[in-house]
Amino acid sequence: MKERDIYFMEKAIRLAKKGVGSVSPNPLVGAVVVKNNKIISEGFHKKPGLAHAEAEALEKAGIYAQKAVLYVNLEPCCHFGRMPPCLDKIIKAGIKRVVIATKDPNPKVYGRSIKKLRDHNIEVTNGVCRDKAEKLNEVFFKNMKEKLPFVVAKAAQTLDGKIATSLGRSKWITTDKSRNFSRKLRDKYDAVLIGAETLRKDNPKLNGLKKKPYKIIISSSLDLPKNSYIFKNSADKIIIFTLSKLKTKSNLPKPVKIFALKEAKKGISLKQVLRKLYSYGIMSVFVEGGSYTLGRFFEEKIVDKVYFFIAPKICGGENSITSVGAAGVKKIEKCLKLQKVKIKKIDEDILIRGYLK
Repeated sequence: MKERDIYFMEKAIRLAKKGVGSVSPNPLVGAVVVKNNKIISEGFHKKPGLAHAEAEALEKAGIYAQKAVLYVNLEPCCHFGRMPPCLDKIIKAGIKRVVIATKDPNPKVYGRSIKKLRDHNIEVTNGVCRDKAEKLNEVFFKNMKEKLPFVVAKAAQTLDGKIATSLGRSKWITTDKSRNFSRKLRDKYDAVLIGAETLRKDNPKLNGLKKKPYKIIISSSLDLPKNSYIFKNSADKIIIFTLSKLKTKSNLPKPVKIFALKEAKKGISLKQVLRKLYSYGIMSVFVEGGSYTLGRFFEEKIVDKVYFFIAPKICGGENSITSVGAAGVKKIEKCLKLQKVKIKKIDEDILIRGYLK
């Protein structure tokens, strides 16, 4: 692998990151056009309905794209969606070589664009910075492979694993900087999910720093406070999951969408919730609690990524609330294990993040 290929691909990946939080359900893509080892144009996908990264970069390059090299972190599309395929634009522009980080997992694209480029005598190099590119689009890769949203679990807890005292008081366990970091995370994902008890106790806003994601509430009873902040300010972006026999009893604001599911062994099936959200166009879910809801997500083994903020405080008490509730495991060997763990210090708090197998 040539060093210059890595250099320009990393540039394409940095460009792609500019679209974080705004391109869903599309992937994050950046593109760089290089000639004589110099960047002559670049582009990135900004939001659905706008130009793809390759198209933007080629448009900027104009006639200078002839016999240039195109670097792109994801295999170019070859099918019609909201926008025409980038593949045809690449061929028409006279690009002599395309360097790709990873194949597109979409069955409509996977390997087909690479083959067509080579059929047109365009040199293709695949696999440059593959790991970085796949991590960048971890949401998109899961969407394409499993037809389900990417699930992130977040908790803010004391050193002894508590999220609230025995009186239910939780403000504030972590520092301002940690809470701001958490709001930035909300900006990355399509929806924030909580259980009904968190809504009743905390009356949260659930907004990011820059955007207002969808708010998902799991409520078996639909006994929800109508004066909650989100019902007054985000009713059009609220989705509630309840049991089918209760839907007709709701008197919540009309913009609120209520999906009724059949009762499973432990109430509402979270796997069913994810399937419904995916069909609704929600590609990623940021689960913020409370304790029982987080525990249920771990029990059903449907969490992909974890962010746990740990404050150097000890709460204690048998009746204080643990960060991960529900039934839990009975044997240590049954504990879920994190991999690819990273630890970051935020002010006086510690953030532990990683992936579940």
